[in-house]
Amino acid sequence: MVPQKLRYTLYKIAGMRTSSSKIRSGCTFRGKSLVIEKGVFLNHNVFIDSWEKVTIKENASIAFDVLICTSGHKIGESFKRAGVSDRKPIVIGKGCWVGARATILPGVILGDGCVIAAGSVVTKDCKPNTLYAGVPAKEIRSLEDEKLSLHAL
Repeated sequence: MVPQKLRYTLYKIAGMRTSSSKIRSGCTFRGKSLVIEKGVFLNHNVFIDSWEKVTIKENASIAFDVLICTSGHKIGESFKRAGVSDRKPIVIGKGCWVGARATILPGVILGDGCVIAAGSVVTKDCKPNTLYAGVPAKEIRSLEDEKLSLHAL
């Protein structure tokens, strides 16, 4: 219900470090270590847990219902399996595209220009200009050839 430009202003007032006003409604931000660079697009209902630093670099696009989570727990003893908190930063590189309902787990770095398919769960770093899909996300193929062929047009 809040217009996009007003949300941007409110995020800035709240101390969020954002250079993009392309943040759709329903997004949830927890923590105070979030950096959103210019040209970033966050679709509806993106959830970002930034108890550790989350950096979303220029021109990255995050689809609806994506979960970006910097915190989890180590496995505890049998009387309490959710053990001590374990937090790690996340970096989403320039130009990345994260598909709908994907999950990015603590400590992951997405290389510039990579694509994460819808519904994927990313548990490890992803190489630049590469497509990843699955649970857990695995490398599908390089996108370097497409990058070169697009420049030829």
